Amino acid sequence: MSSGLVAEVRLACRERLAKAGFQPRSGDIFTRPIANDLLWWLGLNRAVGQGRGAVEVNPVVGVRHQVLETSVAELLCVKPHSYIPPTLSISLGYLMPNPTYRPWIFDREVPVAVVADSLVEAVVTYGSVYAEMHGSLVEIIESMVRGEGIRELTAYRLPVGYLLSGRPKFATASLNKAETEIGAREDPAAQQFRGFAAEFRKRLEISR
Repeated sequence: MSSGLVAEVRLACRERLAKAGFQPRSGDIFTRPIANDLLWWLGLNRAVGQGRGAVEVNPVVGVRHQVLETSVAELLCVKPHSYIPPTLSISLGYLMPNPTYRPWIFDREVPVAVVADSLVEAVVTYGSVYAEMHGSLVEIIESMVRGEGIRELTAYRLPVGYLLSGRPKFATASLNKAETEIGAREDPAAQQFRGFAAEFRKRLEISR
């Protein structure tokens, strides 16, 4: 039953999200333009086999700043992707009243269409607030400074954001702070960040 139910759930969500203006991408990811260089990002994380063969969907909403993410990829010497990853993201349940992890359960006890309607309504209602709160590069930077996002990932994005917004001194300070936190570590993640930092400083010199 699970494979048939998964297909039905995917189709129901895709149809409703398309009506809400979201473009389907691969891997149950959807995007919708917010403004120039900004995408409203949605990923439908799915688990199968919960309980009585149910399908559990955890919507993750976010924003992606295209120029920032392209710059991060280039500094990491990898090919930029057109919509992965989001710059900031959060599980939808934490944006709703009584914030907590909240999956949507599709188990045929309730029609798939009803649950899909509920999921997409929540995405539009609460995800739109999140998108509006992160509707510019400055707002994204401020959110990262407040501690939003995964620190290991924002360590790359905050210096780039500062540089793109014309604040090179803040960019350098942010980069230095991240390097200090890494300390003498020699694991692959630490080495990757040092490579990023070296490329970043080259770009900083060119931009002066």
